[in-house]
Amino acid sequence: MLIQDGMTAKLLVTGRLAPGTTGEARRVAHVFEVDAGSSGDRVLARCGEKLPRADVEWVVPGTGMPCERCLGLTGADQPRYPLLPELGV
Repeated sequence: MLIQDGMTAKLLVTGRLAPGTTGEARRVAHVFEVDAGSSGDRVLARCGEKLPRADVEWVVPGTGMPCERCLGLTGADQPRYPLLPELGV
């Protein structure tokens, strides 16, 4: 993807709190939509949770226990089922 001056690129990434920053039960994998090149000290997950950027371990999608609220809000603007033209749907 080419990014031009003044153009904001949104990246969809997954991350969780790093080991040792909280208990294992809170280390769920959240979905984040971040601006390329942003450098704020906190990142906002789709579910609304704000995490300190320095404490986030960025992971490959599918790693760890997912945040159910983030998953439910990811792709909300996409159809939930594939269109099936042969069935007229």
